[in-house]
Amino acid sequence: MDLCIYGYFGRGNLGDEALALVWRDKLSTLGPARTLSPPRLPGGGATVFTGEPLQDRTSRRSFLFYAAAIRAARRRGPVILGAVGVDVRSRIATGLLPRILHDVDYISVRDPRSHAALRSRGIAAREARDAALLLPSPRGDHAGPVLLNLVPGLPAAARGEALAFAREAARALGKGLRGLVMARGEDDRSLRGLAPIVPRTVGEALEAVAEASLLIGSRLHALEFALICGTPFVAVPYAPKVDAFLGLVEADLPGPIPRLPGPKARAALGMILANGYRRGLARARERLRGEAEEGVEDVLRFIREMA
Repeated sequence: MDLCIYGYFGRGNLGDEALALVWRDKLSTLGPARTLSPPRLPGGGATVFTGEPLQDRTSRRSFLFYAAAIRAARRRGPVILGAVGVDVRSRIATGLLPRILHDVDYISVRDPRSHAALRSRGIAAREARDAALLLPSPRGDHAGPVLLNLVPGLPAAARGEALAFAREAARALGKGLRGLVMARGEDDRSLRGLAPIVPRTVGEALEAVAEASLLIGSRLHALEFALICGTPFVAVPYAPKVDAFLGLVEADLPGPIPRLPGPKARAALGMILANGYRRGLARARERLRGEAEEGVEDVLRFIREMA
């Protein structure tokens, strides 16, 4: 069976590229898997959609395009939504969801919030975890700079507080401060004034995060990379998917993950650098990786049965 991984690939967003890497590696046990991204529509064979195809937060046009892509894929073969995120807000999008997903063969979502969004519309789905959590953990001594990742569109006050927090944290740790670009052409604008680290690959991004003494991040996959690498992190949530991920991690922690705007740097550092908190992060990493592995294996079993 021909296999296609469909997502927002090739646009310089390392979170999407991480998903492509993991799914391509896992699906290769079934046969060659190619990646495809908008504006092209899926062709024949089984299509695995990844990332967040069902969202209208960035634009309604994006939601409508992915709706058309799912329909096109279904006309040509089995359709799988693999640990996707769901964030639909408009009445039009929520009303269309049941029609879009009616004939989809397999649906899993990456967090309880996405699960509830589908369940409220009468759509059955399994819950899994983001496949990017299966990326290998590089070695790092966490003795490097503090890294700050911010997204465009943050309110000016939130950006200012995150930058002040990062500078205070860097001073407290005796480290330098660098920007971390997870999406080229986007994050750069939010990190003006900082010397940026601009990884070219997922591997380079993981290595940078593994060396960092602390990560302060907005993007979901910046925070996931920190968890993978065992790097302490503070969140600057910009979308519900970030809060959903933080809630999953916090199940193993002695206290909540610091979120900005919020605590002062020294108070946050005292909590997240404590041994009990670090052990909790390690437990959360292993648990969520196990759940991500189970989710991917379930997709592979489904495809084998369909073949």
